[in-house]
Amino acid sequence: MNRVKLRQLEVFVGIFQRKKIAAAAASLGMTQSAASIALRELEHSIGAALFDRTTRSMLPTKAALDLLPIAERMLRDARLAVGMFRSGSDPAARLGIAVTPTIAQTLLPGLLQEFLRHHPDVEVDILDVPPSRFVMTMVSGQADLGLGYVGAEEKDLRQHRLLSDQLCLVSRRVPGSPAGPSPTWKSIQNLPLVLIQPGYGIRALIDDTAREAGISLKISHEVSLLTTALAMARIGLAHTIAPSQIAGMGMFPDLDARRIGAPIVRRDMSAVFAVDRSPTPVALKFLSHCRETMKRAPLDG
Repeated sequence: MNRVKLRQLEVFVGIFQRKKIAAAAASLGMTQSAASIALRELEHSIGAALFDRTTRSMLPTKAALDLLPIAERMLRDARLAVGMFRSGSDPAARLGIAVTPTIAQTLLPGLLQEFLRHHPDVEVDILDVPPSRFVMTMVSGQADLGLGYVGAEEKDLRQHRLLSDQLCLVSRRVPGSPAGPSPTWKSIQNLPLVLIQPGYGIRALIDDTAREAGISLKISHEVSLLTTALAMARIGLAHTIAPSQIAGMGMFPDLDARRIGAPIVRRDMSAVFAVDRSPTPVALKFLSHCRETMKRAPLDG
C-alpha cells in the first residue's frame, strides 16, 4: 500500500484553498504536472476522489472535506516538529488558538497583545476557521484552545465562559437623535436586516428566537461574516443583530447597539478545550489571562 506523504497533503491543501492545480503548484514551487501526479497518488492511497474537475476550478468532494482537517493537523504538527528541533524551542512555549473570523478580528488582537507582552517566549499559531469548522478543528486536535460562541449541546468540548453577552439590534448612530425605547423581537420584525447566512454563528439562535416569538424577520441581505453585517449597518444599509460586546468594539464606530427584549437572548463567549485532551500549561496560562482581562474592561481590539 502506498504511504501518504506530507508533500501530497501539501498539494491537496493547496488545491483545496486555491481551487486550481496550477495556482497550488506555483505556491509550492513545483510544476503543475508534478502537483497533478501528487494528487493522483494521494487519491489512489486513500481510495477516494478528492475533487470534481471542471473547466474553471477543482470542486472538493465529501472525501476532501473529511480529509482537510486531518491534513491540516498533520502538516501543522510536521512544521512544529521541524521548527522545534531546528530552533531548539520548547514545545511547551507554543500555543495553537482556534477562532472564528469575528473573534479573530475583534477580541483576539487585544488579548494577544497583552499576553505576549508578559510571555514573549510563547509562539502563537492562529487558526481562524469558519464557524461551521470550529468544533471540528478543536475535536481533531488542530488547536490547543479555542475562542468562540459554542452551544451547550457540544459535549465534545469543555467550556470556560469568558463573558456573558446578549443579542442587540445594531443600527447606524445618528448624532443628536434621542435614545428610543428598547426594542423587542416583535418591534423589529419589519426592519430591514442584514444577517449572517443560515448555518453560521448566531444565525440559528436568531431564527429560533424569532420562531418562538411568532414573527418573521425581514431579511434584506445575508453575509458570511458578522463583521460584514456590522460594516453594512454602519453605513445605514440595514440593521443587524449581534452580541453587544462585538458591536461595541472600537473597529466599528458610529453604531448604536440596543438590547432586544421579550425575550432577552444571551450568548456566552467561551474558551474551549477538547474533552479528551489535557490542556497544555501555556494554554492554561492564556485562559487565566483571558479571564482576568475580561474582568477588567472591554477590549477595544
